[in-house]
Amino acid sequence: MGVRRFACVVAATVGAAGCMTGAQTFEQALAYQRWQRCDTYSTIVLQRIDADGRVIVAGRETEQFQFLACMAEQVREQQKSKPGLVVPDPIVNPLPR
Repeated sequence: MGVRRFACVVAATVGAAGCMTGAQTFEQALAYQRWQRCDTYSTIVLQRIDADGRVIVAGRETEQFQFLACMAEQVREQQKSKPGLVVPDPIVNPLPR
């Protein structure tokens, strides 16, 4: 009976851990909303969104500044309804030529 109980506990723990790996943080959800609204530039490609809400993209310099301006505007829009929201600056990694 002890081995069986141990196996059930291990299975439940692994199952719970597996469910949490796909969960988004609140900051990631907001960052994804910003990304969706600014995903209009052909050379800007999403690489990842960190747990703190930082958006990391790869892109060409030609559209980098417009993308960053769009993201800044989206932050201002989100801060209207969430005044204390602190958002890390996005990072644009240059694409190789």
